[in-house]
Amino acid sequence: MAWLLLLIPAVGFLAAIAVCLWSLCGGERAAEANAPGRRLGRLAELMAAIERAEQMRPAAVAPAPELRVWLGYFPYSAEGRRASERLVCAICLEEFQQGQACSEVPACRHVFHRYCIDVWTKSKTTCPLCRRNIVAGSERVSAAIDMV
Repeated sequence: MAWLLLLIPAVGFLAAIAVCLWSLCGGERAAEANAPGRRLGRLAELMAAIERAEQMRPAAVAPAPELRVWLGYFPYSAEGRRASERLVCAICLEEFQQGQACSEVPACRHVFHRYCIDVWTKSKTTCPLCRRNIVAGSERVSAAIDMV
């Protein structure tokens, strides 16, 4: 007898869900609701609703202006280094080559390929390695003998 007290509310709950689903489908049969013309109509309604929602959304924040940090550059020199000592740019992970244009961050003295650090400083003002603020320097460094 106790199971009957549990069964009656469960059947009522399932009946309520069935009625809700039937009303959401508009009382239409599944075949009619999925007809190609009907699906296109619903798609058009959905697209219109999305467009209205986008118009109500606040305008996007303008992108940050491109940062202009100029770091001097110098040709890389392996002079004074052992042949087994390989130095790489921490941005692209490529090895420095003799005579390649490099730039040094004045605040921390970290060295990178000129192109790599130029691309980096278009959007960031910190060193890629230590995150110290980059101080725009105009001094040219003659060689990368004391690179970190």
